[in-house]
Amino acid sequence: MENIFWKGFSNDERLSSITTIKELIARYGDIVDFKLFSDVSLTVVIEIGAFNIDKLYNELAENIGMDKFDYLHSIARKEMTVYLNITFTKATGDLIIEVPAVPG
Repeated sequence: MENIFWKGFSNDERLSSITTIKELIARYGDIVDFKLFSDVSLTVVIEIGAFNIDKLYNELAENIGMDKFDYLHSIARKEMTVYLNITFTKATGDLIIEVPAVPG
């Protein structure tokens, strides 16, 4: 497998942006891992066929800001890994996730 590294940013509300990104990725590949860094950024590891990479990039670029990417123009069916890092521009760095009290 080959690796591709993409950087993007979103000016939208974080949760709605994550939902959109998740749906776009699901059309072309699979999310195999992700990491949230407070409300500042998100890193997603995607496994995808090489023939779908250009399509995924185009869809992401229509919905969030993306750094430039040299298209692969591939018709190969080999699997590739895309590491997508997204920064949320409206972040505060103070994300607090309330954990409900569980009896017992």
